[in-house]
Amino acid sequence: MTGPGGRDVIGYGPNPPTRRWLGDDRLAISLVVNYEEGSERSLPAGDATQEALTEWGAYPFPDGVRNLAMESMYDYGSRVGVWRILDVLRRHGVPSTFFACAQAFEMAPAVAEAVVAAGHEVCSHGWRWEEVWALTEDEEREHIRMAVESLQRTTGSRPVGWYCRYGPSERTRRLVVEEGGFLYDSDSYADDVPFEVDVDGTSHLVVPYTADTNDIQFWLADPLATSEQFFTYLKDAFDTLYRESAQAPRMMSVGLHCRIIGRPARIAGLERFVEYASGFDGVVFTTRERIARGWLAAEESVPAPVTVLPAEPAGEGSWARMIVDADSVPGATATLGRSHVLPGESTPMIRHTTEEVCLVVEGSGVLRTDLGDVAFTAGDALHIPAGRPHAIVNTGDVPTGMVFSFPGARRPRTEECPEE
Repeated sequence: MTGPGGRDVIGYGPNPPTRRWLGDDRLAISLVVNYEEGSERSLPAGDATQEALTEWGAYPFPDGVRNLAMESMYDYGSRVGVWRILDVLRRHGVPSTFFACAQAFEMAPAVAEAVVAAGHEVCSHGWRWEEVWALTEDEEREHIRMAVESLQRTTGSRPVGWYCRYGPSERTRRLVVEEGGFLYDSDSYADDVPFEVDVDGTSHLVVPYTADTNDIQFWLADPLATSEQFFTYLKDAFDTLYRESAQAPRMMSVGLHCRIIGRPARIAGLERFVEYASGFDGVVFTTRERIARGWLAAEESVPAPVTVLPAEPAGEGSWARMIVDADSVPGATATLGRSHVLPGESTPMIRHTTEEVCLVVEGSGVLRTDLGDVAFTAGDALHIPAGRPHAIVNTGDVPTGMVFSFPGARRPRTEECPEE
C-alpha cells in the first residue's frame, strides 16, 4: 500500500532483509564527504541570490551585495578542510564516497586527483550545488549529462551514484534512470538499508542518506558546539545499529562537509568515531558503490559464476591491454591487465591517478622513473605509487611480459609525461 504521491510509508517494517549483502560483515559504515566548494550560489557565479548559511548561522545579505565572508568560509573547505579529511582517512585506511559537484572538481583538479588516487568513490552531486527542483525538466536532464561528462574528465571514470542537493525533484529519479549509467541514487532519507523502487517498469536501487549523523548539525539552529558532541551522537547511532545488526545487516551513513568537519576543533570528533567503530568485529568502512553492488549481488538467487576470459592473440610489436574490468566482467571491482615489450623497446613515460601493482612474468629490464631507473627481472613484483611517472624499458634479449592491476573497476585516468 502506498500513501499520497506514491509514497511507500511501510518499507520493510518489522522484517528488515536478512540476506547477507555484506558477506561476513554485519554493519557497513559509509563516510560521505560532500565536496561543493566553489559551486555554491554566489553573485560572482551569476546567481541572483547567494548562500545564507555560514559559521555565523543564517546571515542573509542585502540583494546585490557580495558576501565575501560566506565565500571565504566555503573556500576554507577546498583550501584546507578537504586535505585534513583526506589525511584522517589515509591514516586510518578507510575508504569514503565523495558526493562531488562536477563544477567544484573542475575548479580544484588537484583535489579530484587526490580523491581518486586514494581510492575513494566519486558520486555525482550534480553539475553545481543547486536545487534541481528549481530547474526545468530539460535543464535538469542537461545538468545530469554535464555532470557525468565533467566528472569523467576530472576523475577518469564515470560516476555510478547520484545525489542531489537536499532533495530531488519529482522527475529526478526518472531522469537518472533514463541516463542509463547509474547504479544507485541516494536521494532518500527513508531507511537504514538499501531498497529498490520501480521507475516506469525499471527496478532501481536507492542507497539512503542521512541528515542527522551529519556535520551540518554544527551549522543549524541549536547547533552542535564541540567535537565530543558530534562523536557522542555518532557513537549512539553506531551502538544502536550494531546491536540491531546481530539480527540483520545494517548500514550507517555519516555526512561530512569540507568547510565544516574540516575545521581543526571538529575533525577530532570524526577521528574519534573512526577509531571507536574500527574496534568492533563485523564492521566495515566502505563506499556506497560497494554497498550497492553487494546488495544487488546478494539479491541474485544463485552465486555469481566464475568468468573465464579466453586468451587473445598476442599481436605484433609492443602492447598493453586491459583484460579484466567492469566492462569485460560486469560487477567487477578490480582490474587486471597485461603488457608485452619487445627487446630494445620501451613504453611511453606515463602516470596514473591511482597506484599500480605489477608482476614481471618474463624477461627483464628497468622501470624508468623521474627518480631514476629501477631494475627488475622475471618473478619480481613492482609497486608504482599514484602520480609517479614511469616507463618500461626492455634491456634484455627476450620480450618483457607483465601483468598489472589498479584499484577500482576500471583503468584510472592516465596521462603521458614527456621525458625532459
